[in-house]
Order: sequence, then structure tokens, then C-alpha cells
Amino acid sequence: MDYKMLHGRDSRGASSPSTMESEGLDRSTGMTELQDGLADGAFETVKEIEGLLAGVAKRAPEKLTEPAMESLTSGGKRLRPLLLILSARMGEPDQDNLLAASTAIEVLHTATLIHDDIVDEAETRRGVPTTVAKYGRETAIATGDYLFAESFSELSRIGNPRLIRAFSEAAEGLAAGELEQYRANGATVEVEAYMDHIRKKTAGLFRAACVAGGTLGGLSLRQIDALATYGQALGIAFQMSDDVMDLVGKPGLMGKGIGTDLVEGTVTLPVIFALGKGDAPVIRKVLADPDPSQELLDAGIEAVLATDAVSKTEAWAFGEVELALEELKLLPDGPERDVLEFVAAEVVGRDV
Repeated sequence: MDYKMLHGRDSRGASSPSTMESEGLDRSTGMTELQDGLADGAFETVKEIEGLLAGVAKRAPEKLTEPAMESLTSGGKRLRPLLLILSARMGEPDQDNLLAASTAIEVLHTATLIHDDIVDEAETRRGVPTTVAKYGRETAIATGDYLFAESFSELSRIGNPRLIRAFSEAAEGLAAGELEQYRANGATVEVEAYMDHIRKKTAGLFRAACVAGGTLGGLSLRQIDALATYGQALGIAFQMSDDVMDLVGKPGLMGKGIGTDLVEGTVTLPVIFALGKGDAPVIRKVLADPDPSQELLDAGIEAVLATDAVSKTEAWAFGEVELALEELKLLPDGPERDVLEFVAAEVVGRDV
């Protein structure tokens, strides 16, 4: 990764982990070749989900139809549905159930983004106004609530208790994780507390996607456990990489400005590491200021980058990726596993 100081930020930009969706997974010819190998299966199923997502929005109450449609069709690479589909296709899933579950996890993910933006008071996401900024808090809350309900409505059509449990645990973790982040803003955060937070807030949906897919595919319990570990490790590495990108990434790719986490007082892993070695007073001053000047923000970013915080964070993320790849060895060999390996390998060191 090329560590450039690319300053500038959106006003109160969105801070949830969506970097990979906006950057894309198909930067290399390797992914293109894998897509060609799966053209009649996984990626075609992902394309079908687009129409189903629009259908979810059209079923919304009249006042919520437009915000639901905008939030569900605003872009993204549909990573979580892709993980679910790839996991399922290692076995023999029912196609209708696969489509329902894949739609459900993207609807649930979208609901969490809307609620994140409400808590964060975010004005933009992926370069466009958030639901709360455009329609107001009341409509945004109602839209998010509708999408949460619709996600589980999709699952009810499948009627598999293990899927409902996986989604419920993820939703519970997402709620707890967002509240913990909100309370921790600007405070002293220990590494283990950070890890517990991202297991709930980011890794939970990745894990649920893989567990749901393996379940629908009829894989063995040992294989589903391997997919669960893969999904959680992938989600942890994903968030750590996002933390790094917040400090060194390019705003146009990320859907948020450089240093947004610092502006919002969110204590990420590189910041935790830097507070122990760097110019802690400057970093804490940025975290404590609800609207830091560009000069102060730049000083805070430079204070973090002057330490080994970024390299330590990336090293940890690489370890999570290695764990994810190791678990995949327990799963059937084939193009689906190849794509899962590719996704894991691309999470750390994403090119800006």
C-alpha cells in the first residue's frame, strides 16, 4: 500500500466498514478469471439479488418506498451475499432458499448502515446524502426498522432455525457494537475491547453469511464451523484494513474522508497503538474535539503515522487472513473456494 497523506474529508462522513464495496473486488485479472469460471453460478445469483432488493423496497409503506429503494440500490459489491452464495455452492443448496437468504443478509446489512448513519449523524455515504440527511431522523429510523423486519421475513420463508439463529446473533451483535462505539468515542479503549467491538459490529455479518451458506449447502458441521471461523477472521481483517484506510486512503474510493474516525472520536486499532507510543496529547485533542480544524486533524493523522501503528495493525490483519485461509483447507476444493481465498488475500493491503 502506498502511504500518501491525502487530506480532505466530507462533513460528518459515514464511518461504517464499507470500503471493499466501494473499492471493488475485481482489481486484478485473477478475479476476472475466477468470475468467468463462476459465470453460470455464484455471480449470476448475485445479479439476481438486485431485482429482489428492489422488490423489498417496492413492498415498503408508501412514505418509505423511496428511501428504501435508494438505500438498497445505491451500489456496493454485495460482498456479504457473495460470501453466502459461495459458501452454499460448496454443497447443493436450493436456489430459491439461496436467493432468499442472500437477499436477507444484504437487507440486514443495509438496515445497519442506515442506523449507523443516524447514530453518527453522517451526512454522506459513497458520495451521496445519507437517508437521515436527506429524509430526516424519523423517516430514517422507520426505513431501517422496516428493512430489519423485512430481512427476517425473507428468512421465515426458508424456515431453517439455524439460519434465523445466525442472523439473530449477528443483529444482536451489531446493535451492541454500535452502542459500545458510541459510548467509547474519545475515551481510552483497550485492545481487547476494540476486538470485542469489531467481532460484533463487522465480523458478525461476515460470519453469519458463511454459516448460512454452509447450512443451505448441506455441509457438515465441521465444515460450517470452518466457514464460521473464516467469516469472522475475514471480517476482523476487513475492519482493521478499513481502520488503516481511514488514515491513508483516498476519499473517493472510501466513501468517506481521510481521518473521519478521528473526527468522530472513534478509537481504532492504529490509534490505540499510536496512543501508547506517539504524541498522545495531539491525538487525544483531535478525538475530543467535535469539529477539529483541518490543521489539527492533519497533526493527529501525522502523529499516528509517525509511529509503527499502521504496520502493527496490518500485521495483525495478515494474521487473521492466514487463519481464514487455513480454515478454507477443510472445505471442498473448487472455484468457490478459490474465490473465497482470493477475497481473503485482497482484504489486507488494498491498493489505493
